[in-house]
Amino acid sequence: MEGEPVQTVASVSCSWGAALSVVFCCFKFESVWLFSFDVNKPPRACEDYWSEFRHCKSFKNWFHHYYTYGTVPSCQQWKEDYHNCREWEKHRGTEAKEALRRSEKIRVAEQRNFIPVWQLRQEPPRDWHVPLNQEKPQDS
Repeated sequence: MEGEPVQTVASVSCSWGAALSVVFCCFKFESVWLFSFDVNKPPRACEDYWSEFRHCKSFKNWFHHYYTYGTVPSCQQWKEDYHNCREWEKHRGTEAKEALRRSEKIRVAEQRNFIPVWQLRQEPPRDWHVPLNQEKPQDS
């Protein structure tokens, strides 16, 4: 039954991965999907935190962030998350585990603050099947 939903309650859906021996759950929290694999593993792979830190420190990202916001980005949180992740994996440190979970929770909350630029459609337009008229220019 790998990949099939085992239990769905409100907006929680869980699957059992027999090959990996983990439970994979999706939680819908105010229109944001949170993914949780195994409670004994970090929310992301530790290499993901290191990759984000390296990207954050790159010249291209610094230039873009400075151009956009007028300041250089703070990359310290990615580095702390990487070290907490390694601590959690190696020594099963509860302090590192809680710090990493708190950081991920804050990151998800920050993403919820950004509203989409466009309104998402609930259904297609009524005339979606009509061919486009490419000969006449459309009025703006």
